[in-house]
Amino acid sequence: MFLVSSCPAQGDGDPTLEFWPELDMWLRISPQWRFSVFVPVARNIETSYREGSVNIQSDFSWGVTHDLKRTRINEDSRAFNIRKNMIRAGYYASRSLNDEGASFEENTATLEFHRRIPVGEALLITNRVRTDFRFIGENHDPSYRIRYRLHAERAFNAGKFSFVPYLKAEFGYDSRFDEINRFRATAGSSMSHTPRYAVEVNLNYQRDSQMSIKTLISAGLILHIYFEV
Repeated sequence: MFLVSSCPAQGDGDPTLEFWPELDMWLRISPQWRFSVFVPVARNIETSYREGSVNIQSDFSWGVTHDLKRTRINEDSRAFNIRKNMIRAGYYASRSLNDEGASFEENTATLEFHRRIPVGEALLITNRVRTDFRFIGENHDPSYRIRYRLHAERAFNAGKFSFVPYLKAEFGYDSRFDEINRFRATAGSSMSHTPRYAVEVNLNYQRDSQMSIKTLISAGLILHIYFEV
């Protein structure tokens, strides 16, 4: 709430409301290597405008392994041990769905670095730096974004259920405008009853000074499915 109140709408009208359903599939090859495919959809509640994406990613983690005594489901499907560092490379393609991509089309290569800092027995702080190399529109105009995100989460067990509530705050620089134009705050939680599946719900507040929609509020619903070789 403090993060949201620090970024007022500045008289730009009512915020736009969206719903973000998503399917995430994770494949663990080894304790260090993991692959994933994300399929998110964004739907505007007022206009029914929709955008869809397909994200393909590969993770490699290393460093001193930290012991978290509670089961975690957000980063690792059934592991107790969390490695200190992770690098992720990926590619995603996005387009508007109502008009077969006529309104919006983007192809992006991504590179991320995650630094994990366990605090106590169950709290995990993650610093993430991400670079997006973007090609937007029919002309595939190149640009890039640099995004920093601070993520805090804590695991809880309730009988056979595992819960991981979290908070995120992200700032983004866009080369098209040469400024830090986007801020996003997220609050949510994952829930799991078995090691194979997890359900995640969240609420997002986004403020972008350069977009036609300045203020965005969205509700997310994500189904995680985990596989291992």
